[in-house]
Amino acid sequence: MASVIFKKPPLRKLRKEGLFGVDMHFHTRYSLDAVSRIPVAVKKAQKKGFGFAITDHNTVDGVMHSYRLRKHTLIIPGIEITCRNGNHVLAYFYNHNELEEFFGKEIKPTFRKNPFFSELSVSQVVDAAKDYNCIMCSPHPYAPGAVSMKNTGVSKSLEKKLNLIEVFNGYNFRSMNMKALYWASNAEKAMTGGSDGHSTLELGRVLTFTQGTDIDSVFKDILKNRSLIMGREENLFMKAALTVNKERAYITKCRKQHIAGKLIRSNFSVEYAYFRKRFSERKAQKMMLEHQAERDRLKRQ
Repeated sequence: MASVIFKKPPLRKLRKEGLFGVDMHFHTRYSLDAVSRIPVAVKKAQKKGFGFAITDHNTVDGVMHSYRLRKHTLIIPGIEITCRNGNHVLAYFYNHNELEEFFGKEIKPTFRKNPFFSELSVSQVVDAAKDYNCIMCSPHPYAPGAVSMKNTGVSKSLEKKLNLIEVFNGYNFRSMNMKALYWASNAEKAMTGGSDGHSTLELGRVLTFTQGTDIDSVFKDILKNRSLIMGREENLFMKAALTVNKERAYITKCRKQHIAGKLIRSNFSVEYAYFRKRFSERKAQKMMLEHQAERDRLKRQ
C-alpha cells in the first residue's frame, strides 16, 4: 500500500534513496484560473529535481506547449475535465499525442453548448477513455462543492472504473485528505497526490515518489500502490490568498474572451443545484430523526 506523510519532502535525501517525485496535479496559465508560465515551471522542476503532471482545466494546450520546452524535465500529460454536474475527473496519459486525440475526439465536442462544462457525466468520460491508454483519477474527492465526486455520490460501478484516488491535495484541508485516504484504503484503490497548484509558487508542494524516472515506470509503481506521497497542505492564509488570485485570473481571462457572464451563470447554476440537493437531504434527514424521536417519546408514555 502507498505511504502518505504530511511533511515537507527532503528531496535530496529521497533522491539518494532512489526515489523520484512528481507533482501529479498542476495547472498552467492555459487553465482559466491559473497564472503559472510553463518555462518558469519547467525551470523550477529541473532545478529542484522533480517532475510534474500538467492537468489543465478542459484543455490540452498547456501539455502540447510544454513538450516543446520540457528539456530534461519529466512532464506527464494530463487533463482535468469538468463534467456536467460540476464534478472534476483527472485523466493521465502515457503519450501527449494520444491525449490530444482523446480530447479532440471525445471531450472537446461536448463543450459546444458551454465552454465550462462538458455534456458528459464522470461515468461517460471514463467510458470514453476505455479505448485509450490512460489512467482515470478522482481528484480532491472531499473538497467543498460540486467539484468533488464524493459530495454528489459515487456509484459502485463508477468506483470500480476509477484507477486512482487523489488522497493528498495541497489545496485541501487535512480533514478532507484524510477522508480521501480512508476511501482509497477501503476501496483498495491506488493513491496519488499533487499540489493542485495554479501558480509556480505552489508547484512541488505535494509530490508522489516512485522508483521510476519516466512515465511508464512512474505509472507502474503508482498503480501497484508502491508510491510515497509526501508534502504539506497550504495554510489558511495562503489558501485565502491563492483563492483570490485564482478567481481574479478566472474573471480577468473570461472578461477578455467576453464569456464572464456565462461563467457566473454556469457556476452558479451547478453549485445552486448541488447545495439545494444537500439542503433537501439534510432537511429530510432532520424530519426523519424528529419523527423517530416523537415515536420513541410516545412509546415511553
